[in-house]
Amino acid sequence: MVRTSGPAADDLGDGPPATADGRRRLLARRHGRSRLPWSLLAALVLLAPIACAPPAEPGPVRFARVDLPGGAVPQVLAAAGDDLLVGVRHGGPEPRPGIVRIGPDGASTALTVTPTSGYGATASWYSLDYDGRQVVGIGGDRGGAHGNVRWSVWTGSGTAVQEQGQAFSTFGGWGAGGLVDSVLTAGGPVVVGSWQSADAGLDVALWSADGATWVRRDSTGTPLASTRDALGFPLDVAALQQGLLVVGWQLAAGTGGSAPVAWRSASGQEPWTRTPLPDAGTSGAATAVRCVESTCAVSGRVDGVLALWRLTGDRWSRVADVPPVPVGARGPLPAPLNPAGPLVQVVPDGARITILRLDEAGSTQRPAEGPTGTAVSAVEAGGSLFLLAGANQEELELWRADASALRLPT
Repeated sequence: MVRTSGPAADDLGDGPPATADGRRRLLARRHGRSRLPWSLLAALVLLAPIACAPPAEPGPVRFARVDLPGGAVPQVLAAAGDDLLVGVRHGGPEPRPGIVRIGPDGASTALTVTPTSGYGATASWYSLDYDGRQVVGIGGDRGGAHGNVRWSVWTGSGTAVQEQGQAFSTFGGWGAGGLVDSVLTAGGPVVVGSWQSADAGLDVALWSADGATWVRRDSTGTPLASTRDALGFPLDVAALQQGLLVVGWQLAAGTGGSAPVAWRSASGQEPWTRTPLPDAGTSGAATAVRCVESTCAVSGRVDGVLALWRLTGDRWSRVADVPPVPVGARGPLPAPLNPAGPLVQVVPDGARITILRLDEAGSTQRPAEGPTGTAVSAVEAGGSLFLLAGANQEELELWRADASALRLPT
């Protein structure tokens, strides 16, 4: 019997296929290959270089400069919801402090700022905090025989702020250190600084308002106090739930270096705990803090490079995968944005500024297009990122970018 070629004969493999086409199909099956249309093969060849190409570098974050009324020089920032408060200094023959509120539409409104003392009338802004209803701030101007800063404290609302005149001994005198920051807490406004210790050096010190009078609380016998074994230096503060979180550094006897440290109060201004921050290397400091609900993020330096820490509940951890960005011991460093993550940190990059974003996948660095010099403050308000930067304190400029550009790498 003669077997004819066809699917049955080729599939069963009973002897050689009767045609050349059948033999080619049989060899293809035996070697585990199948024929592909030439059009598909050509498409794969064309697509191969695209699939293997490296991802494009992230583009810059583009900022636009914000011009303030009357050419005022911005000094400090405070954000609440959609509004931004800018503490400014008006120039001219009689320099004076002012505050400008910027809304989500970009419109600016000058607050009424009323000094009550000579040094208040010429003060520069050192600190400003705003929760959408209340304002607290610190001003200062140098004067007197020794040229020390003469401090002024300011309170008010989103429309008007007044200096609360104090006795010289409230923030000055033989035991005075300096003032660091002011903050609004669940228990009222608080000023943080330093004061002569009963044991050694200076203690971390806090002042709270009793009506119009500011009263310093005694730090002796608390974790805020310095000892002969460890001297504490506060650098920044944030409200944390019902209490406070102060960050800075500590100089411990016999170590030869500084260590980043945090002081935390559970409720109001007591009780306090002091916590050395983890993975602190041989020398470092915690310089700026931002808290949202129960989570805080801290920026600082360890062994000369950028370090970030996060507090979640009661647990501290150092943030991983932070690029080794050089950070000087005296240079300002803005507090991290978005403490719950992804973290966004503004960092120096020579004469430029870089926006660093960190999440579970690692880090992304994007240059800031527009601002140059050193960034001293960064806040979010009304869907925008506001950045305060410049060559020095007298040449700061305010810049604005779309905050959505920071959420996802591009």
